[in-house]
Amino acid sequence: MGFASWIDFAFRKIFGKPGNEICLISLLNAVLRFPHPVVSVEYLNPFGIKDFETDKLICVDVKATDQLGRVFIVEIQIVVQSSFAKRAVFYACEAYTDQLRVGQGYSDLKATYSICLLMRNLWDDDQLHHQFRLVDRESGRVLDDSIEIHTVELAKYNGAQSDVRSASVLEQWAYWIKKSSEHTVEELQELLPGLEFLRATGELNAIR
Repeated sequence: MGFASWIDFAFRKIFGKPGNEICLISLLNAVLRFPHPVVSVEYLNPFGIKDFETDKLICVDVKATDQLGRVFIVEIQIVVQSSFAKRAVFYACEAYTDQLRVGQGYSDLKATYSICLLMRNLWDDDQLHHQFRLVDRESGRVLDDSIEIHTVELAKYNGAQSDVRSASVLEQWAYWIKKSSEHTVEELQELLPGLEFLRATGELNAIR
């Protein structure tokens, strides 16, 4: 199995498999840093519903909702094309509008968060994590409970093994995703002993 196929398969198994909620919750909280963190998740169908035959089929790596009804889509991308930002907006909008069915009001819509983990750089800077929201240019007023898009460019994280224990949880996930294949299971367990990482490492060991 090639690297791209392997990491895509492993990512879905680790973060999108029932029983591994602890991994997804940890990643969501590390990226989104909510004042009211995610404490539970329910996995949703990652395939978007097509209203017409000619509609574009949408499938994400992981789709879930939490105890407050917030919607999350999470993807990992090996190849990052110049049009990726537009793709991310398209997918986030589909996940947002997909919440409503006939008879429901717009007040039922919950915030939708798209997290894009990128193995190649998209933005020309050194910032690991970018957050995009619907915001007024003049006042800074944010449209709450709408759409947020987060990009995490893993290629920009170059933390050393010696720094992992003191790194943020987001940086620890960046290290784990990028470097786990270079370590034995025992090394990973010692390096990242948190329950979420032990779960991820166990799943990784099962598919190696």
